[in-house]
Amino acid sequence: MTESTTHPLTPPDVLRLTEQMTLFRIDFRIWSGRKQLRAEDLHLGDERPPVDLVSLGSKKVCNPEALRVFHRHKQQLERELLAVGTRFLGGYLIPDRRAAELQQQAARISAEAQADAERFLSDYDQHIDTWCAAYPDWSSAIRNAVDPVDQVRRQFRFRVQALRIESSPVVGADTLADDLQEVGTTIFTEVEQLARGLERAFVGQASLSRRALGTFRRVHEKLDALSFVDRRIDPVVQALGQWLARLPLTGPIEGQRFLEGWALMRLVSDAETMARHGAGLLALEALMPADTLAQTQGLPAVASAVPAEAAATNGANDFDALFEAPAVNTPASASDSASTPAPAAPTPAAPSEPVPNQDFWF
Repeated sequence: MTESTTHPLTPPDVLRLTEQMTLFRIDFRIWSGRKQLRAEDLHLGDERPPVDLVSLGSKKVCNPEALRVFHRHKQQLERELLAVGTRFLGGYLIPDRRAAELQQQAARISAEAQADAERFLSDYDQHIDTWCAAYPDWSSAIRNAVDPVDQVRRQFRFRVQALRIESSPVVGADTLADDLQEVGTTIFTEVEQLARGLERAFVGQASLSRRALGTFRRVHEKLDALSFVDRRIDPVVQALGQWLARLPLTGPIEGQRFLEGWALMRLVSDAETMARHGAGLLALEALMPADTLAQTQGLPAVASAVPAEAAATNGANDFDALFEAPAVNTPASASDSASTPAPAAPTPAAPSEPVPNQDFWF
């Protein structure tokens, strides 16, 4: 991963990322429904406690299924934050332009979790009775460990903090810039995890279903929101955006577009490949004009590399060069200058050639 080890931003640029991003921290406390397993709990009879009741040195005093709803709320909040943000210092870095929107979603999810907690606490005694009835031989051990409902209430908390990041002026060794240098790599790793399973939509298939496009769109949304963090991200964003914009509105994705999707799936399914691809295009961009770069590499061109007039007249994307054989132009004859030209013969097509390998920076 040689090309991706050097971050394209200098330390001052990296530190300025904190001026454009908000750190969200999830502060969810959820009652575990467990109590420490005591020695006397193991001598209530000859039968050993069932594994559904006792595990890892603790006993469950409440049905875990009744508590899963709170963990689902937390996971939903994590998904919302990761959709346009990235993990950082135990929280989630969110672009400021999306922070207000995410704060509203976080407040909604927190309120729903609190409402579920109130419902659980109102039925607390019933939950305990039901659990004891499921294990009558161990009901004494369960009831001896049950806490009062007011004490359990204090074990629930659902809060999300939105913080601004800055270094302390009294600290000599400042590691914030070093931590921020790794954010781009973290984003690529999270996208790789998000794209996990995309290959199943292609292997053994002749077309791509509309449902599979949801993952591509989520990948594009995340990278697009965070493209300012690391310049290596932008080439991947542009490739995805151009392909998605050219897909038919209905029906399966077949033929050339299917092959383009396969190449993009290979790209976004590997963090190192994305980093190398972005770093490679940035290096070439520094050496040659953008329009020449798009024509010579056969890669999805960034938007700035496609002249507006060419896009309007040709309607073709650089991805087409990957899958279509070039046409051979017939030389013009002298008779072409006559006032009444004869019908021109069809231009001979070039022989079919194998599809060239995708020229990503693998």
